[in-house]
Amino acid sequence: MRQLLTALLRFLLRHALQFALFIVILLAGRSLLAEWRAYSAGSEVVTALRLAADGADHHGVSLAEAATLRINALTHASQTAIAARLEQVQAQLAALRARQQPSLFTLPLPDANTVALHAQDEAARRVEIEVLVQEARYLTALQAAISGEDARQTLARLHAEHVRAYAALQENLRQRRQLEAQHPLAARLPGSDAYAQLARLETEDQRLREINLQAYQAWAAQRARTGDATNAARPAPFSIDGAALSGALAPVQAAIAAGETQLARNWIARWRAPVLDVVPTAALLVLSAILLPVAIKAFFYFVLAPAASRLKPLSIAHALNVTATALPLPPDGQSRISAVSQALQLKPGQRMLIHPEYLQSSPVSTHKRTQWLLDWRFPLTSLAAGMVALTRLHSDATASVTISASDDPLLEVAVVHLPAGSALVFQPRGLVGLVCDANQPLAISSHWRLASLHAWLTLQLRFIVFRGPVTLIVRGCRGVRLERAGQGRAISQSATLGFTTDVLYSTMRSETFLPYLRGQQALLNDRFDGKNGVYLYEETPRHGKQPGKVGSWFEGFTDAILKVFGI
Repeated sequence: MRQLLTALLRFLLRHALQFALFIVILLAGRSLLAEWRAYSAGSEVVTALRLAADGADHHGVSLAEAATLRINALTHASQTAIAARLEQVQAQLAALRARQQPSLFTLPLPDANTVALHAQDEAARRVEIEVLVQEARYLTALQAAISGEDARQTLARLHAEHVRAYAALQENLRQRRQLEAQHPLAARLPGSDAYAQLARLETEDQRLREINLQAYQAWAAQRARTGDATNAARPAPFSIDGAALSGALAPVQAAIAAGETQLARNWIARWRAPVLDVVPTAALLVLSAILLPVAIKAFFYFVLAPAASRLKPLSIAHALNVTATALPLPPDGQSRISAVSQALQLKPGQRMLIHPEYLQSSPVSTHKRTQWLLDWRFPLTSLAAGMVALTRLHSDATASVTISASDDPLLEVAVVHLPAGSALVFQPRGLVGLVCDANQPLAISSHWRLASLHAWLTLQLRFIVFRGPVTLIVRGCRGVRLERAGQGRAISQSATLGFTTDVLYSTMRSETFLPYLRGQQALLNDRFDGKNGVYLYEETPRHGKQPGKVGSWFEGFTDAILKVFGI
């Protein structure tokens, strides 16, 4: 009953979580879709308004040029022609203002279709109105200036007529005075010629006085009519006021600013510009990440690896200037030297250093204690190889000690005897223990080979050498083999555990490029040459091949670092 309730509760909880997850996904999808629709609509509106504003700017420039040409042509025209053009401009203004659409920019942002249909027409209408208003204003000023010029000309003409009339009147007065001075009696005696001539001059004086008075009255009336118009000057050459023309599009610019403000609140718009800015760089980086490893691998495979294979092999024995004793091989030509467990005879005067987890059984009479490092001369190497916290055994009598990898069923244990005078280049990662003389220090040395291209290509710049007499206890996945180098043998680098110092060590390129490019094979394989030399390797190398991309990368990186130090 309890199991049934538990299963039922698990079933209900699992489906309740699925139900909640579906609700969250649907709500998130709905919100994302709404944001996208709002962004798309706002972008279309702003784009339409910008196109309308740009089109109106170009349209305004063309209208300004046309208006300038028309007004320049009317600069010296008659007042009648100017009045006729002013009447046309006012009629056009009335028609444009009659089809005004006040809701296009004064209301909140309309939808994209409405803007696309009306924005360009409304922007063009506003520009046309502004150009015509400036043209009408200039024509009015020009008309007033021309009217002032006509008034000044009429006033000057009337003044000249008044001056002539007054001069004639003065001339008549002079003639009368002269006649009276010459004939003072005859001019007053009726019937005389002087009297008749004086009467004629007096009659002419009356007529001239009336003409002078009429001329003065006409001049005074014209002066009163013109007033300040006589002081009006012609306006400067016509030019469009660019600021006012731009101000005509202020509602359009306000609508664009409102749309941009609305878009700025949309998180898609906030992320779109930064993403688009880095897209070319990201694409270049992705392309580099794809092509650069291929180029580097091709360079290593077709250039460096062939060059390394033609170099002289590396001889540790030659570098040490020693002649190594050959290691004994398994009988009957067998190369496999490992087993699930190994029994070792620990003799008096010997000591065994072993990982505690590999110590399967030992006599109770043996003495055990902890030794923290394999060799205090190489603390970092001991730590990196895991040869720490070892169990040290020694016995007063011959004791049989069984060694086995009890924590991993795939590991096997091998025993490698190094007689006196022999030396083995060995990677401590495969070492789980050793047996040596208790009274003699462990013979270990390290050798750097920084001048060797083989060492740099394999990243194994340091070689650790174990000297006999010593017995190494070695582990290997699925088995360990010991083979003679002979005329040349090649194996995978990851499988190599060690080789004797009389071996000629070199590298050779893997046979096919595609498996190397895909990471299925290493670039180089280890090659061993030498008639008496032997090499040691595990059958199935497992280090650096943990599942998972991050784990594989990290372990591969650490393996490369350890390999540099020969570990």
